[in-house]
Amino acid sequence: MEELRETSWRAYQVTLAMMAVNIAGYILCTQMGEVVYNMGSMNAEKVLVDRQYYRFLTSMFLHADIEHIVGNMIYLIGLGQMLEQVIGHVRFAMLYLLSGLGAGAFSMMYAVLTGDFYDAVGASGAIFGLIGALFVLLALRDMGRRAQRRTHEAGGMPPRTDIVDAQGRAMPDGYESISVGKLAFVVVYMIYSGTRAERIDNAAHVGGLVCGLLIMAVMNLIKTRRI
Repeated sequence: MEELRETSWRAYQVTLAMMAVNIAGYILCTQMGEVVYNMGSMNAEKVLVDRQYYRFLTSMFLHADIEHIVGNMIYLIGLGQMLEQVIGHVRFAMLYLLSGLGAGAFSMMYAVLTGDFYDAVGASGAIFGLIGALFVLLALRDMGRRAQRRTHEAGGMPPRTDIVDAQGRAMPDGYESISVGKLAFVVVYMIYSGTRAERIDNAAHVGGLVCGLLIMAVMNLIKTRRI
């Protein structure tokens, strides 16, 4: 197994591309203001009544203000650098986009169930999908380590590095500081904070998280069956 020592920007080029689109979307918002928000926000009524299904996609790349986009892009670059190396460019792009679309669907369902129709924008639903995917990878890491430990104790092969990237290279120690418990605490706190704050589409956050968990689980199942 080849150990990964250096990481170039090509290792997370999809992350950078997603950031560029988000930034471009925000710049467009600053130039055209409410016109862009009115045309591209996630609004359940306009999706269902006017059949403006494109809003599922456009709302993912629009942001309300500078604090909104800066916060989301910090999360995106941090999570993207880790996940894209592990699962590869194509699967990372699928994970990000499908999580964002799923987050929009949850947001729409919540609006219909509560009768509270609102406009929502932001990449946070997709980002929660990345968090859900990371949760699955960490859980698999811990299960693998327990299995390796049992094998080693039974006289088998010694434990090895078990988080690898799409090319089979060992990942740096960044994952070592993250545990399932810590990540679960952060997620619960973030969702709780969303329930206490105004103008936060918590339904989209929960939807993105659930979609990320499911998508990463399915991707891993497909990968396991191919081995």
